[in-house]
Amino acid sequence: MEMSVETAYGRSIETLIDWLHTEVNMSKTRVFFRTYAPVHFRGGDWKTGGSCHLEKLPDLGSVLVSPDYRFKLFFDVLSKHSNESQVMNLHLLNVTSMSARRKDGHASLYYLGPGSGPASLHRQDCSHWCLPGVPDSWNELLYTLLLKQELVHAQDLTESSQAPSVTA
Repeated sequence: MEMSVETAYGRSIETLIDWLHTEVNMSKTRVFFRTYAPVHFRGGDWKTGGSCHLEKLPDLGSVLVSPDYRFKLFFDVLSKHSNESQVMNLHLLNVTSMSARRKDGHASLYYLGPGSGPASLHRQDCSHWCLPGVPDSWNELLYTLLLKQELVHAQDLTESSQAPSVTA
C-alpha cells in the first residue's frame, strides 16, 4: 500500500510478462491483454458521492478519453521487453474508448430489479457492466481478432506451400 498506482500497475504488467516467460508455451497459446474499462461516476468517485444515477442512454457525442497513464505505462513496460518472443505474442484488446461512450451500461440502476427504483447513491456501481451489453462488444472484438489471426495463419500456410523450392 506504500507504492503509487502507476508503480503498482507497472509491476502488474512486469508480473504478467514474467508469468508468460516461465509458465506459458507461447507457440501454443494466444494471450490478450484487455485495457481498462472506464468508470462513469459523475460528481465524485464512488467513495465521495459520485454516481451514474439514471443513465439510460449511451454518450453519442464526441467523447474523448484523455490518454491515460496506464496505456502509456503498458507500452513503456513492453518496450523494455521488446526483444523477448513472449511479449511479441501479447495482443492488446483496447476497449477503453468504446466503453467510455456507454455510461448507460453499468449495473448501478439495474441491479435491484424492475420496479425497485434506482439504487441508493451510496450503492451505485459504475465499475461493473451489465450483460447483455458492453462486455458482449468486448467479446465480439476478441472473436474478430481470433478470426483475423486464423485468416492470416491460413494465408501464410498457403503462401509457403506455393513458394518455389530452391535447389542447388
